[in-house]
Amino acid sequence: MAENGKKPQMRIRGIGPVIRAAGLARWAAVFAVLFPVCALLIALFEPNVGGFGNAMWLSFQIVTTIGLGDYTATTFVGRAVAVLLSVYSIFFVALITGAVVSYCNERMNARRNESVAHFIDQLEHLPELSQEELADISRKVKEFRSTM
Repeated sequence: MAENGKKPQMRIRGIGPVIRAAGLARWAAVFAVLFPVCALLIALFEPNVGGFGNAMWLSFQIVTTIGLGDYTATTFVGRAVAVLLSVYSIFFVALITGAVVSYCNERMNARRNESVAHFIDQLEHLPELSQEELADISRKVKEFRSTM
């Protein structure tokens, strides 16, 4: 809750709205298709992986860069797919991270602006405020000064 008792206007229920708001829906759609396609290609061309489930696990390791070494790409096709998936994933994860950071910054700025607007409104109506409200303003000013 904001200081004025109103709920903050910016709400998020997941990463989806952030991705759409940042214009990254196409990147996400390509990733959603690329990941299982790469896993399928790895399953088809890598004899040591042993199936689609293990290929999905290898793809997950490639995307997250954890690389546990359970499975490795040894064929040309498998390595090319791994390179493609890893390069795309690096950019995609960086874009998502940037979008989330940007969203958080915008949310913090909105809250700050809302607080400043509320504070200015209180100052404009100073003669109408109660003693408790005046004491609250004084406390906030002291807190603000202590952070400078």
